[in-house]
Amino acid sequence: MLKDFFIHSSFVITFLFIGGSLFKNNPEMDTTLQKLKLGALAGILGSVLMAFSIQITPVIMMDLRHVAILLSAFYGGFVSAFVAASIINISRLVFFDGSLETFLVTVLIMFIIAGFAALVQKKVEGPDFFKWTIMGLISLITISSGLLYLMGFSDQVYQLLVNYWVITTISGVLVYFLAGYIVQSNQMFLHLKTQSATDFLTGLNNVRQFDSSLNESIESAQEHNEKLSLLMIDIDHFKKVNDTYGHQAGDEVLRQLGGLLITCSRPSDIVSRNGGEEFSLLLKNCSYSQALEIAERLRGIVENHRFSIPNGKEIKITISLGASTYLETTQYLEDFIKQADDTLYKSKRTGRNKVSAL
Repeated sequence: MLKDFFIHSSFVITFLFIGGSLFKNNPEMDTTLQKLKLGALAGILGSVLMAFSIQITPVIMMDLRHVAILLSAFYGGFVSAFVAASIINISRLVFFDGSLETFLVTVLIMFIIAGFAALVQKKVEGPDFFKWTIMGLISLITISSGLLYLMGFSDQVYQLLVNYWVITTISGVLVYFLAGYIVQSNQMFLHLKTQSATDFLTGLNNVRQFDSSLNESIESAQEHNEKLSLLMIDIDHFKKVNDTYGHQAGDEVLRQLGGLLITCSRPSDIVSRNGGEEFSLLLKNCSYSQALEIAERLRGIVENHRFSIPNGKEIKITISLGASTYLETTQYLEDFIKQADDTLYKSKRTGRNKVSAL
C-alpha cells in the first residue's frame, strides 16, 4: 500500500507543477474561465489517480482522488470543486467497473467532499493551513463512512482505515506546502513581470515596455498597411512645481496626468511614461491630421484640469506636444521617433502649451 500511495503522491506533485505552469500568468483564479480550467485539470488528476487505484476488494478502490477535489476547492471555490467532482464521477462510470451501489456511494462521497471543502474555504475564518486541515478531516470522515458502509465493520477494515488516514494525512500536508510554494512563486513571477514593464509611480508602461509596444505596433501597421501616430508630451516648467510645492506634489501631478491621459485615450492607444515629466501616446490606425487634433484636445483638457496636491491645494499645469505618423510623415522608425521629439521641442521653444506640426 505504501508503494502505491507513493506513486499517487508523485502523480499529484506532477500535476501541481503542470497546473503551476498553466496558471503562471494568472495565479489568483479571479475569473470563471480560470476556475473552470482548474476544475477540469483537477478532475483529470482525480481520474488518473483512479486509474492507479489500490484495489482493496473486487469493487472497492482506494486512492487520493479526493485531494484533487480539495485543491480545486481551495484555490477555485465551488465552481472548480464541482467541475472536478463531476469529471471524476463521470470517469468512474465510464472507465471503471463496479456495482451500482458502489458507484452511487462514490458519487455521493465526491460531491459531499466538494461541497464541504468549498464551504470551508469560503466561510471558515483562520489561516489557510487550518482551512486545509478542516477540509482534509471532512474528506477522511466522509470516505471512511462510505467504506464502512460498503465493507462493514471488522478489524481488517479498521486497520485499513488507520493506514489510509496516516498516508493520506502525510500526502495532504506535502501537497498543501508544495501547492502553496508554486502559487507563491507564480505570484512573485507575475509581480516582477509587471514591475519590469510598468512605471512604479503612474502605473503606465515604462520606457522598456514603450519600446516593446512600439516595435509591435510598427509590425502591425506594416502588416495591415495602417498609419501609426506617436505623440510626445512634456509638462511645461515641471521643475517649478517641484520647487514650489515639493516633490510629493510633483509625483501626485505625474500620477494624475497619467490617469488623465488614460481616461482621454481610446482602448487601443498605448500610454507610457518615458521618463521624468515626459509621456507618450501611440495611436493605432491614426493619420497625422487626426493625431494633431487629438494632441490639441489633450492640451486643452490638461490646461483646464485642476490637479490636487497633498497640501489640499489645486494647481494648473500645461503641456507641450509633438507628433509624427509612420507611413505618412516618415517611412523609417528612427525618423518616426525623432520627428515627434523634434516637434515637441519646437513647441517648447516657441512658447510652450501648444502643439507643433512638422
